[in-house]
Amino acid sequence: MTRVHAAALLAAAALAACSRGDPKAARPRPPPAVTVAPVGVRDVAVEIRAPIDLRPLAQADAGAKTLGYLDAVLVDRGDKVRRGQTLAIVRPSDLPDQLSSARGALAQAQAAAALARANRERAERLAPGGVVSQQELQQSQTALATAEATLASAQSNVDALGTRLGELRIESPLDGVVSARRLDPGALVGPASGNGVVLTVQRVDVLRAFVPVNEADVPRLRVGQAARLELDALPGEAIMGKVVRVAPGFDPLTRTVDAEVQVANGEGRLRPGMYGRAAIVTDVHRDALVVPATAAQLSGGRTFTFVVRGDKVARVALKLGVDGGDWLEVVEGLARGDEIVTAGADVLADGATIRAVRGADPFTGAPAGPPPPPPAPRP
Repeated sequence: MTRVHAAALLAAAALAACSRGDPKAARPRPPPAVTVAPVGVRDVAVEIRAPIDLRPLAQADAGAKTLGYLDAVLVDRGDKVRRGQTLAIVRPSDLPDQLSSARGALAQAQAAAALARANRERAERLAPGGVVSQQELQQSQTALATAEATLASAQSNVDALGTRLGELRIESPLDGVVSARRLDPGALVGPASGNGVVLTVQRVDVLRAFVPVNEADVPRLRVGQAARLELDALPGEAIMGKVVRVAPGFDPLTRTVDAEVQVANGEGRLRPGMYGRAAIVTDVHRDALVVPATAAQLSGGRTFTFVVRGDKVARVALKLGVDGGDWLEVVEGLARGDEIVTAGADVLADGATIRAVRGADPFTGAPAGPPPPPPAPRP
């Protein structure tokens, strides 16, 4: 028997075995098992998001107005201070000598003014009898006016030097915390020394953040809208605040508008310079449909998902709204009560038969428990 005849006989035997229902014959593959879950329903907040850093509500530098040497610094960084509290003391260079000289000039001016006043009064008494001429009377009046002007100038000079002497006490310009100490005792300070600023004070009971808002989002921005801050230094916490003002114009470089958000910091847990992200809530979509991000597939610039129809699936195009990161808002394409494929969609096609697995975690296959509650926002 030739090899060709033997191959033909083996093929015929295999065909006969299949026709008799041989259990070793090929069987159809079972439908794939996929994880399915109902479409979620929740209130979706429409937010404007941007990175931010915290800044003090107010900041001021405290420095010497009079030339002198820094004699004492009474506070340091981190100390709480009140407005008007003495922060440092300056020892003047020649200001006391100037004040002493000015007081001497004031005394001379007072004496000269008294003499001029007496001469005018005497001239006024003698002028009607002709003992003093009208010219002498006018000269006495002019001399008195000059003496009084000199007296006023001397008094003003003494007052100014006294004010400068009082400015040797450097006081806090506001209630807050000392954030920087720039000089130590012994340093020459004052307007002409080049060392004007001694300390910096910040008001930190209320902090603020400037949120850059893109031009397309500005029409939805309003003063009074709620804002949520998530800071890297306080993971898992939401710091709540609100928009208190909006810049009147766009930044010519970034084409954005700054929205100022203020947050209370009565406990002092927040510090200027903390970095994080801000979300301004501009609207809330009530009872919106949401799906896990893993249930969405991108193809040709469009988004699809598989909806369960009995033991089959249908590929449905979606119109999305808010992107929540691990979930997506669905505006069109799904209805409340629909079940969608959350895991295993990669092997499916439109109209494919499936074995639905419900109540399982799409990543591990373990029974899915209730979702963890969101972090409670701080007031």
